[in-house]
Amino acid sequence: MAAWPTTLPDPLASGYALKPVDMSIRTDMEMGAARTRRRTLVRNDKLSVGWSMTEAQLAAFRTWFEDAAQAAGGASWFSVTLNIGTGGQVAVEARFVGPWQASKTVDHGGLRWQVTAELEVR
Repeated sequence: MAAWPTTLPDPLASGYALKPVDMSIRTDMEMGAARTRRRTLVRNDKLSVGWSMTEAQLAAFRTWFEDAAQAAGGASWFSVTLNIGTGGQVAVEARFVGPWQASKTVDHGGLRWQVTAELEVR
């Protein structure tokens, strides 16, 4: 399994959002209370993440993202350390949900790229 490159930054705190997946299913009954039951024991939560990258880091990210042996255009699972609300940074498996986006920003360090994406974690 591929791993998040150590040369790339950790996600920013700004915009970082955890969206737990609903693990139950609800069936409305013709009469009486709805029936609710657990659908699965597998957690595949969603994370909205963002990174601030230099031009060189963005180029490395794009190469890693497209590499068939690495992220495979977002289709493959990769290992990464993230905070998923279980007591700090933990090693998880993640993959991209749809395409990532990037916008140019300028700060005191010069030109930066703000890269955002949604990840599915397990």
